[in-house]
Amino acid sequence: MAQEHKIIKDAFGKLTSLKLDRRVMVFLFFLAISTIFWFLSALSREYTTSIRYPVRYNNFPENMIMVGDPPSSLELTVNSYGYTLVRYFVSRRLMPIVFDVNSFSLNRLPDTETRNYYILSSVAANRIAGQLGADIDILDIRPDTLFFSFTRMISRKLPVKPALDLDFNQQFMVKGNIDVEPDSVMVHGPESVIDTMKFVPTKETVIRGLNKSTRKNIELTDIEKLTFSPNVVLVNIPVEQFTEASINIPVEVTNLPDTLTMKTFPSRITVSYLVALSDYDKVNAQLFRATVDYLGPPTGPGRLAVRLVDQPDFVRSVRFSPQSVDFIIER
Repeated sequence: MAQEHKIIKDAFGKLTSLKLDRRVMVFLFFLAISTIFWFLSALSREYTTSIRYPVRYNNFPENMIMVGDPPSSLELTVNSYGYTLVRYFVSRRLMPIVFDVNSFSLNRLPDTETRNYYILSSVAANRIAGQLGADIDILDIRPDTLFFSFTRMISRKLPVKPALDLDFNQQFMVKGNIDVEPDSVMVHGPESVIDTMKFVPTKETVIRGLNKSTRKNIELTDIEKLTFSPNVVLVNIPVEQFTEASINIPVEVTNLPDTLTMKTFPSRITVSYLVALSDYDKVNAQLFRATVDYLGPPTGPGRLAVRLVDQPDFVRSVRFSPQSVDFIIER
């Protein structure tokens, strides 16, 4: 009997819950219908609001290019129906205002050194409105003045400077000069940019494990608003194996009065250097010159510093020993 009572009670509870759920569903249905009608009614009304619209500039004066940063967007105070504004917020990023600069009569600022111009935003209001459509009325535009800076487009020939990060195998080095073909290129772009340039760098290039002469095509580095002709150069890197060698040379005395003689101890120094194998036999003592200056400051009691004043240009990493010598003076 108790179990039958429990079954009836559970059934009654479910029936009551079903009735309540049905009432909630009916309430939510009519609430949704009301919201839709309210939303449609709201969209059919007129509103005044501010919207920010992206801008793209084109068609500049002949042989001129725009420099600086004019506004990338305009803040428009507009009046329109709600559904038009909703459509704007959905599509504005896909449809920037196209500002045809050369179609306006630009006003030049009183500055004779630069080409700075301006135009009142209100002058462009009708053309901007034509791009937005007849459903939107423009009431105001911010900024109220658009400023433009132009510079002449010029061409100039500039030397090329390779940007290289080189790594060599042991005992290999660059021999001579790194050549670039062509060594200069024509640069076309804004006068204000080109006037600041002394050379055109290549893109930074890393070359590892060099053990022979290498030729490599390298692109010129990208510089905004500039074009190059050509934009690729051939870089020639002469590489050769070097060896270490040494030679003994005499020490000369300079600025010594004719009435005196001076002897140095030692009278010769040892010069060590790196030289390319192809230049090894070219080296001789006459290509080096070491001196001490009689009038120079002593490096210690009875000692003078040695200077290496001449050496061939095809040797590298030159060092010598000793760095100073003892001396005696005889009359």
